[in-house]
Amino acid sequence: MSTSIFLSPHYDDGVLSCGGTIASLALAGRPPVVVTVFGGEVLEELVGDFAHTKHARWGFARADDVLEVRRREDATAAAILGCRTRWLGYFDAIYRGDRYAATAELYGKPTSVEDGLPQLIAGEVLSLPEWEPGATVYVPLAIGNHVDHQLTFAAGRVLARQGVTVFAYEDCPYAIHTPSGVAERLAQVDRQVGEQTLIAIGPTLELRIAAIAAYTSQVPVIFRFTQDMPGAMTAHALRTGGALGPAERFWRVTGDEFRGTDVQAANNNANVGESDVR
Repeated sequence: MSTSIFLSPHYDDGVLSCGGTIASLALAGRPPVVVTVFGGEVLEELVGDFAHTKHARWGFARADDVLEVRRREDATAAAILGCRTRWLGYFDAIYRGDRYAATAELYGKPTSVEDGLPQLIAGEVLSLPEWEPGATVYVPLAIGNHVDHQLTFAAGRVLARQGVTVFAYEDCPYAIHTPSGVAERLAQVDRQVGEQTLIAIGPTLELRIAAIAAYTSQVPVIFRFTQDMPGAMTAHALRTGGALGPAERFWRVTGDEFRGTDVQAANNNANVGESDVR
């Protein structure tokens, strides 16, 4: 059985998108590690007007509150799912100077200054204490085009080119409130991913929802399109799985221009039952 490493751009992304799969792995006796990539320290001098606006929406009065609250929420969610957590030291996009000082920039193309960042992230993954040959890495597909999601996906591509088995997961709730974003993103990365695979999460859907609810500073903001987060998550999982029942969706990330899949072996190694895939 191989180790599973889920790269989460921010503290909640991995749980929001594939908490059911994470819980299934844990229940199978192979607790994965969820690594928050952009989980660096938040210093007051890094908090500009745009970041202050975000903090107000999250209910944070001080910069110190961000790490304290967000990491506590993340630890609570991890305990519910039965996974381990690690937090890397890269700054969230809203704290990286004036590079992403408005919504259009945050959901646009990553600045060229950061072209080398995916390589650095990939290197850190290979240096994790949990890393072992044969490990499977999961990254966001980057539906919605948040720059941090795009950079994390690009890090997955770096790893795939080195022979690592990498899957991209469907970013939620982006895929829920803007379904057209899925097809748009797949068109953008056309030859960088293979066909989709579904992982059934019927037994762990409630754990996924409970873990999402642990992010109390974020749920009212990222689910502002609905008054019923559990209902929205359940409905989306059912639509995704169809006859399979509640499911989460993944795509194999290719390291070259080959378009194809090899999901059966990876999911067998993960022991989560393939194809029974802000």
